Amino acid sequence: MTDITLDLNNYRVNLRVAAIVRREEEVLLCRPVDRQWWYLPGGRIKTNEDSLTAVHRELTEEIGPGFEVLRPVIAAENFFELEGRNFHELSTYYEVAWHGEELAGTEENELEVFEWCPLSEISGLTLKPDFVIPRILEPRTELELVVHRDNG
Repeated sequence: MTDITLDLNNYRVNLRVAAIVRREEEVLLCRPVDRQWWYLPGGRIKTNEDSLTAVHRELTEEIGPGFEVLRPVIAAENFFELEGRNFHELSTYYEVAWHGEELAGTEENELEVFEWCPLSEISGLTLKPDFVIPRILEPRTELELVVHRDNG
């Protein structure tokens, strides 16, 4: 299976899943080792893979067992620029509960850092995309559609 990402009309189009992983009053964030901004764990959906299967696969790879996917909470259309490239990203965000102890992913990845962040500190961080901050702090019970444009 291949990641669903393609280049069209000066845009990179991605299908992605992300997880709002909660542990009591903390949320799991990750960031590239060489950057100061954060994002939620997850990754690209593969061909012939549904988003629920993708979030299970990505979390198992990145943080290991110990999580429970509860429900989808956000369907997002996100338009942004990163490193000179325009993106059009379609994402499904899932609410996830953490029941494990240590993070123990199976991916050998020295390019990302994973950390638990207290909810009280979320607003002071650079979290991308930033529309997730209020949804982390004030979770909704219904699935929400978000259209977000960072590039005008």
